[in-house]
Amino acid sequence: MPFQNYLIDAVNDVIAWDIPDEALADAVTAQASLMARANPDEMMTLIDSN
Repeated sequence: MPFQNYLIDAVNDVIAWDIPDEALADAVTAQASLMARANPDEMMTLIDSN
């Protein structure tokens, strides 16, 4: 399943964590990548290139 299909679930997970606001985007990306069983570093490269 594509990484994007996990974004809403990742947001719901990460929003409950006690992390600074500026770290939320990276945390959501990493969580969605883990849920999709993808490498978070590869996902950041794909997102940055778009």
